[in-house]
Amino acid sequence: MDIKPDVAVGPPDDDGLRKVVIDGKSRGKVWSHHELQRVLRRAGVPRKADVDWQGGDSSVWPAHALGRRLTGAVMALGFLATAGMCTWIGIKDSFDALTFAGRVTGFLFLLMAVVEVIAFVAGFDYWRKRKMTPSGPALLLGALVEFFVGATLLVLFLANQGRPTYVLCLLLWIALTVCATWSLWVLCRQRVWKTLRNPGRIAIGAVVSTVLVTTNLAYTQIYLPSISRPLVQGTAEIGTPSLNKAGTKMYLRVRLRLKNSGEVPVHILGSIYWINVKLASDPKDRYKLIRPGELVLPPGRELSPGEEVSTDVVAEIDNPEDAEYEAVSAQVEAYAFRQDRMRLDTDFATGKWRGKLKEEKKDDDPPGPIAKKKEYFRYQSNISQSSELLNLTRGRERVTVWWLYLGRPFVYVDVGSPGEKKKGFLFNQIIQQTKAIDRYGLAFIRGSTVQTPYAQLLKEAQAKRPK
Repeated sequence: MDIKPDVAVGPPDDDGLRKVVIDGKSRGKVWSHHELQRVLRRAGVPRKADVDWQGGDSSVWPAHALGRRLTGAVMALGFLATAGMCTWIGIKDSFDALTFAGRVTGFLFLLMAVVEVIAFVAGFDYWRKRKMTPSGPALLLGALVEFFVGATLLVLFLANQGRPTYVLCLLLWIALTVCATWSLWVLCRQRVWKTLRNPGRIAIGAVVSTVLVTTNLAYTQIYLPSISRPLVQGTAEIGTPSLNKAGTKMYLRVRLRLKNSGEVPVHILGSIYWINVKLASDPKDRYKLIRPGELVLPPGRELSPGEEVSTDVVAEIDNPEDAEYEAVSAQVEAYAFRQDRMRLDTDFATGKWRGKLKEEKKDDDPPGPIAKKKEYFRYQSNISQSSELLNLTRGRERVTVWWLYLGRPFVYVDVGSPGEKKKGFLFNQIIQQTKAIDRYGLAFIRGSTVQTPYAQLLKEAQAKRPK
């Protein structure tokens, strides 16, 4: 005589699971009648065995399989997307960020990627058998991290006025934020934290950790860029002149200096110096340029705190005894940016003349009808931000330095999107580039003008004239 096993199916719990007991031993919980049949088959229970249905018959299965699987799939997709984004940022910034704070942020993103992977794995248990107690809290933590990542990237994108080049990233961050919000709503309705012993303490710890990470990001990515301007000083010194034997030329040595007097290293984007003579007979006190040049070569060179670049140049004045000059002057100008704010491509230092650019059909700048008619030399480079986090939230940018010849040479610097068109050059252009000043510490260095009376220089040269 066969002994029929005693089978009992309990009432649905808060999650819709029904407990299966065979011969007084628990066989787990099931979501549907199909899963129940599979459990009975594995236990060797005949298909026609009597079942004690408690809290509802075989038609009562509150947890619908299709909805549960779709819910789990959407959450898993959000966790994977967040893990991929965090891994991308974390690997880049952990080793390549220009600042220590940026590298710490990179390691935090790697940690969040690990949390998302754990949440992804936990989803397979939570939406099926729920054999592992921590699977529900792991999903909740993963949803919190997903919301934090999506919301943080959105806030940084809006705060940095990101470029439309990264519209796909923007859509992804919006999707992550929406998906995380929905996931938190679903998980909170199911009270997934009820399996924890001290959910209150854990919640407080999570809130404190989130506040610390948010504070670190706000401090490193928003507050620090607004302070600590670079301090670079340019000076010129006119030395002792000399005459050749025939007295037809005066040689004037001028020492030019550029010094980083601040506390942060900088890169010199472009520099220029002028040596002029003031015309004594000109009622408008105009100057005549006798020698221009570039002080810092190659452009983009680093200048550490306390470091100085200096060079001696020699200017020639023809027929000095017959010249009607009132004074000789010299001045230095330069553009610099903070080294910890961005990187330049290695080809930035190899500039090109307008003729070469015209052959390459890249002579569509500098902007403005006046500038287009003049000769110019151009340095250009795409900008790599100080961290991958900023590369994503700011979008692509490019820096261009022009040596433009409008009667006399001038240096202009522009920072903007590669596709952005400029209307024309302005002499106070640096004032209008407030975004570049805030982001990269872009600074315009105008050295004081040194001026010496020409009569004094000529007298000194005649006193040392070779006999």
